[in-house]
Amino acid sequence: MAYYKIDLHSHTTASDGTHTPAQLVERAAQRGLKILGIADHDTFDGLAEAQVAGARLGVEIVPGIEFSTKFERDKQFMGIHLLGYFIDPTAPNLIEMVDKVKQGRVEQKIEQIKILQSFGFDIPVEAVLERANGVPGRPHIAAVLMERNPGRFKTMGQVFDEYLGSGKKAHIKRPFALTVGQAIDVVKEAGGLPVFAHPGAYDTGLNPIAAVRNAAAEGLEGVEVFYPYDKGHRPGYEAHSSWIGRIENLARELDLLQSGGTDFHGRESDTVDLGDMGLTDKQFATLKEGWQQKRRKF
Repeated sequence: MAYYKIDLHSHTTASDGTHTPAQLVERAAQRGLKILGIADHDTFDGLAEAQVAGARLGVEIVPGIEFSTKFERDKQFMGIHLLGYFIDPTAPNLIEMVDKVKQGRVEQKIEQIKILQSFGFDIPVEAVLERANGVPGRPHIAAVLMERNPGRFKTMGQVFDEYLGSGKKAHIKRPFALTVGQAIDVVKEAGGLPVFAHPGAYDTGLNPIAAVRNAAAEGLEGVEVFYPYDKGHRPGYEAHSSWIGRIENLARELDLLQSGGTDFHGRESDTVDLGDMGLTDKQFATLKEGWQQKRRKF
């Protein structure tokens, strides 16, 4: 069973998770969670289904989103992920921005597929979009690439190392993405809480402490403290206790609300499950109260 009953960071098939929204909530219920945050990348497409399943299974669903922002090297943001929690997915400005971000993501992925095709790989655009059934991500491209080109790649990690990782042969920038400041403003305008995602888990040369400080100056209100930084997705992760302590101290210094979750995607390579990291009842109550106070002042 899960150790934590509150996990605020999970993904469904609406972005790059392996579980449908209903399956994800069912897994959360089986693991003993009572509150689950759905934070798909750049979309709310899985939220309604998750809420229906949550009502049926007694799991409270916290509406969220995870924006992938533009690189801002001079400010040491380096394309961070910005979470928005307790957000109103029907807010008009939010819908407009999400639609633009989605379109930018689709255009980027189509161009990446065309590059892979130029290398002689069998990978139709339609197959990737069908696999995504929502917002396409690099894992969708990698999965289709492996299926249609058997024997060429042993693991999805190999696909990223050779073609889809940052700076690799088929990696390109998106035609449209929000800056950190824009993402923070959009989340606030939609009644949500902007949270810096997994600051100790970037492989772009990011200085996480500087990045959180700069984001706080842009209006950031929370940071993901309780996160499995050593879950093994990339080499070089420090022990999670080291990062958690460091980010927890930084949150206190900057008066940022503290969030937590597993960033669960359900991949075979994942070494954590829902509820292996997250928040206690008291920590969640503090987070929610802090969000409500901030929105009353906004």
